[in-house]
Amino acid sequence: MKNLKKSDIIAVVLCLAAIIPGVIVYGRLPERIVTNWGMDGQPSGYTPKAFAVFGIPIMSAVLFLICCIYASRLKKKDQADKLAPVLRLIFVPTLYLAQGTILLSALGKLKDIRSIVFVILSVTMIVLGNYMPKIRKNWIVGIRTPHILSSDEIWDRTHRFGGVVITVCGLIALVTSLLGHYIASFVIVISSVFIPIIYGEVIYSKSKGKD
Repeated sequence: MKNLKKSDIIAVVLCLAAIIPGVIVYGRLPERIVTNWGMDGQPSGYTPKAFAVFGIPIMSAVLFLICCIYASRLKKKDQADKLAPVLRLIFVPTLYLAQGTILLSALGKLKDIRSIVFVILSVTMIVLGNYMPKIRKNWIVGIRTPHILSSDEIWDRTHRFGGVVITVCGLIALVTSLLGHYIASFVIVISSVFIPIIYGEVIYSKSKGKD
């Protein structure tokens, strides 16, 4: 705990502060709130409003804290310094966007959840893609298969390539989601995950072939 930075503590507090909007509108929320939707935009999962308002932010804060503790204990200082901003980038904005989406939907303010979900996801991909080449090998963030984690060179090459793929796919998914082509957006998002993994596995296989 003593190795945590002030910015990490602030991020944890911000995660917990995501409870506040839910508390403000708590009396107007239904007893069960939709937290999952299918590709057709229809509800596929419900949770009690108490868990949605309090549980999600608390669980996110705890998970973020655990990740920060892990990052602070990395052997190489430059790994921790480059990993921490990525963790804050992923957790805090994503939590607020997700919590806001859930609450607005519960209040009947969002008619088609797919549009906002894919726009948020696309923008997140674009931002994260630009960070990918800066991420050093770790067990929390990044493209983590046993083979890709086997060496720093394979990790770095995979994440440089993955950064480009995720950024480009994020831009394309943003356009297709704005045009209402949600199935295409979904395929593009999934592809952005598997293409870098396949690339990393190919690099690993070639490196083993040279041995």
